[in-house]
Formats: sequence, structure tokens, C-alpha cells
Amino acid sequence: MVTFRQFVTSLRELGIDQQSAVIAHVSLSAFGQGNGGAETVLGALLSVFETVIMPTFTYKTMVTPEVGPPDNALDYGYDRDRNRLAEFFHPQMPADPLMGVVAEALRRHPRARRSMHPILSFSGINAEPLLQMQTLEEPLAPIRGLYENEGWVLLPGVDHTVNTSIHFAEALAGRKRFVRWALTPAGIVECPGFPGC
Repeated sequence: MVTFRQFVTSLRELGIDQQSAVIAHVSLSAFGQGNGGAETVLGALLSVFETVIMPTFTYKTMVTPEVGPPDNALDYGYDRDRNRLAEFFHPQMPADPLMGVVAEALRRHPRARRSMHPILSFSGINAEPLLQMQTLEEPLAPIRGLYENEGWVLLPGVDHTVNTSIHFAEALAGRKRFVRWALTPAGIVECPGFPGC
């Protein structure tokens, strides 16, 4: 079991300037749950870094049309059952379980703010300028903001297979991006710039 003090000590040993913004992808289970759970890890991050963001994506808002653009890495017309289960995006919607319990703890934090992308939202503390950069057309803009400001990617307990920042690097390298659709109170919204694995 890892304690709050051990988390803080380990994060400080990284030698990252406390004023640097960080994006974190965390697996709580990699640390044996820790003493205090997700709040312990989040508290350690916030005590070491002034600006912390995490992906709080909401895949359950996604719908798939019957037809759509070609070469979109998507089979159209096969997700009718999933479409029926889709939920309207709203800012209080929990992050997808794939994001982890620490990301959900950040989203729920009283000081946290969340971007409004209906699938690929980010939550953060002291991160309003980064979150406000995001648009439907540029869903990875908060990561671009980190890049432009020499921010850091932290991967406590995970590897690069869950590093969302890799998708920004793919975009810089010219990798094709895709279109997805989300259910919102205003109707179904097209979400271009969607990364692929």
C-alpha cells in the first residue's frame, strides 16, 4: 500500500518544476489501492503540481450512423443496439471507466473544471486556458497547449498504451484522423479530428 507521503516524495523526485502543467494517466490498482484510494493519488498530484489535467472521456455518448464518410475506420449500420444505449452528454456525466478512478476523482473535485467536448472532454485544476482551447474540430487542443508550454505527461502505474498524448504526436506526424458522432441535448453532433489507435 502506497501512502500519500510516498506519492508526494516520488513525484518530487521527478524534478519537474511545480509550475509546469501536467497531464496524468493513472492506474490506482498498480499501487495496491493506496491509503485513501483515488483521493490520495489526486491529492499528491495537486500538492506537487499547480496545473493537472486528465482525460475524462465519455464514450457512452457515441452513436454510429447508418452511412458515413469512407475510410473512417468504422463499420456503419452495425451499432444499432449501442446507439439505443447512448446517453446525452452533460458536464456532470462521469468519465468512462476506462479513464480510471483517479480521473473521475479529479472530475468531481470542487475546484475542477471540464471541457465541453461531448466525447473527448478533459478535466483539470488551474487549467482553464488549456481546457478552453478545445473545440469540436480540435479535440486534442489541451494537449497541444501542454506541448506549447513545455508541459509533462505523467504515467503512474501505466505505460504508453494509455497515453492520450500519443494521439497528438500522431496528428503532428500527419496520421489520418476520423469522424465520430455524439448524442447531445442539441441533437447528434459531428465530432471531427477523432484519433485512432
